[in-house]
Parts: sequence; structure tokens; C-alpha cells
Amino acid sequence: MESYFQFYHISEAFYIDEKELRLKYLQISKENHPDLFMNDESRYDEALNTTSINNTAFKQLKSFQNRLSHILRINDVLLDSNSGIPQEFLMEMMEVNESIMDLKMEPDAQKIESLIEDIDEMHSAFNNKLEVLAKEADVLEEGERHTLLEKIKDIYLKQKYVLRLKESLNTFAPL
Repeated sequence: MESYFQFYHISEAFYIDEKELRLKYLQISKENHPDLFMNDESRYDEALNTTSINNTAFKQLKSFQNRLSHILRINDVLLDSNSGIPQEFLMEMMEVNESIMDLKMEPDAQKIESLIEDIDEMHSAFNNKLEVLAKEADVLEEGERHTLLEKIKDIYLKQKYVLRLKESLNTFAPL
């Protein structure tokens, strides 16, 4: 997988200078606008390709969650987003899923609100852990980062799972 950090010539980090990223995105967009190369087919095709990569790279790097996923993928830590979730966590989440199913069949506003609060707390806790670990990873040398990236992956996958639970709950109990 191509590193979008390399595309923009910026350091691979969870926390980046987002203004610098935007400036590089705009500069590449301006220099490679396909309309500038209407009379040169090969350069036109190259500009289209560069523009496509630029748009994808910017989309991936401008948000923390997408940037996190990209870093895990380019470091071969996140290969399959469905693998690697600890069994113990899945068992806990099975109970939450069962509660959601029960509430779909027999709605109870108070229980729904309580479950929403519990899920929000889990999501917030995972966000906080990710922020701390990401800041720590940004200052480590490449060789020391891998173990920490594995921890980040575990929390990231758990967070995504909790987010799916939240979305499931919101389908029948919108906030």
C-alpha cells in the first residue's frame, strides 16, 4: 500500500500539521489540474492520476480516524479489520448486542438511555486511549513503534465495534 505521507513528503505521524497538509493538497491540485493539459494526452492522463491520488490521500490524512487506519495499514498492522478483536471483548459485546435485541423487541426508554450512556462511555474511553497511545507513538523510533501500533490496532478495532453497536442502537432509538 502506498503511503500518503510519502506522497505529500510529510512525516508519518498520528498528529500532523493539518494546515501544512491542506496547503500541499491545494498546491498539488493547482499544479495538476487536468484542464491545464488538454493538449497533451499523456500529461493529461498523468494529471488525472495525480489528482485522483491527491484527493484520496487528502481524504485519508485530514481526519484522525482515517489517518490512524492508514498508518496501521501501511505498517502491515491492520490487514483485516475483522480479525484481531480479543475473544473476551467479543463476549462482552455479545451481551450488549443481546440487550439491544431485547430493547428492539420490548422498548424501554430508560434502559435505552442507560445503554446509550454505557456505549458512549466505552467509545469515549477508547478515544482517550487512542489519543494517548498515538501521541506516544509519534515520538518513538520506528523500531520501537510496532508493539505500540499493535496496541493501537486493538483499541481501534474495539472502538469500531462499539461504534457499530451505537449505530445499531440509533436505528431504532435515535437520540
